[in-house]
Amino acid sequence: MKKLFPFSAFTGLLILLFSCSGSPPTIINTDWMVVYTKDFSRGGVYAELNFFAQLEDSDGIEDISEISIHRDDLGWSWNLNPDNWVSYSVEGESWLGSNGLTRGGSIPGGDYRLLIVDRSGQRNETVFKVSDPALEAASLTFPSLKVIDDSLLISTGGREPVVLWFYNDKGVLITEKYSAPGRFRIDEIISSEEKQIARWVMIYFQDEIGGYGLKSGPFLLAPEEDRAADSSDGKASQP
Repeated sequence: MKKLFPFSAFTGLLILLFSCSGSPPTIINTDWMVVYTKDFSRGGVYAELNFFAQLEDSDGIEDISEISIHRDDLGWSWNLNPDNWVSYSVEGESWLGSNGLTRGGSIPGGDYRLLIVDRSGQRNETVFKVSDPALEAASLTFPSLKVIDDSLLISTGGREPVVLWFYNDKGVLITEKYSAPGRFRIDEIISSEEKQIARWVMIYFQDEIGGYGLKSGPFLLAPEEDRAADSSDGKASQP
């Protein structure tokens, strides 16, 4: 007697096949920036790579499960997933990536490989070329700030506007604000709700013509007990 294939199993197989038969993710565009960071918590100056890719997936952008960036000749790699990448949309375009990719030294120019993997294991990759600005750390004028009472004294080194990135105690970005040089009350820059949870700030300038960024910090804001009491005893500090 001929044994029939169970209909339920056949249906399940069809579902599995169709769920895994979509096209691999598509890499539309890539965007990168080498950022020189003056880090007061670690000491010294090092370079970071800010990288984002414009991606598409026929099963939806949420189907992408992994992004990795490789410098094969140096054995470098950075791995990103939904838990640690940054995603944003601009005019219907979906971008995924991260700021602050670093090896603690320089970001040499050359070929870097981008690999994208979706949840069904389908993948796509491309090679993008990073140009090394080849700037000497000693020649760079970094934007900076001082916390004075309940205000920020912002110095841009003749570069503006700068961006202020405010973080909470866990290092999560709260908000970003553009600023000119000068002295401003903190509550003129961020809301009272943001001020209550903001713990430290980074300052950043991007040179579009030179193709690099300058970042410095972190700069501690008023101690938590002072913020809770809404006092104005904050002092300039660098961890």
